[in-house]
Amino acid sequence: MSKPPSFHPLKNILGKLAKNNQWEQKLKQYEFLLHWEEIVGAKIAKQTTPTTWRGTTLCVNVSTPAWLQELRMMEPEILEKFRLKCPNQPIHKIHWRVGQDR
Repeated sequence: MSKPPSFHPLKNILGKLAKNNQWEQKLKQYEFLLHWEEIVGAKIAKQTTPTTWRGTTLCVNVSTPAWLQELRMMEPEILEKFRLKCPNQPIHKIHWRVGQDR
């Protein structure tokens, strides 16, 4: 008679899968999303959506061209707040663009 298959807890399977696919690193990289409103403030958070991360550049969609202009001027201040809240995240620039992914 053959031995019945052994079952493994889902958390163990997902943990191994995450490590094998470097998901754990990506999850840590995008952990700042939990703090986005705290970093930029509620008013700006309602007008923006972080979308992608390329190297040390964060890409953020903005609701209108007026907000785009305003945020470009505020970028040094936002980057400083980002560094204080997420010191282990290497963001050096933000690429702002008017986008639909809101």
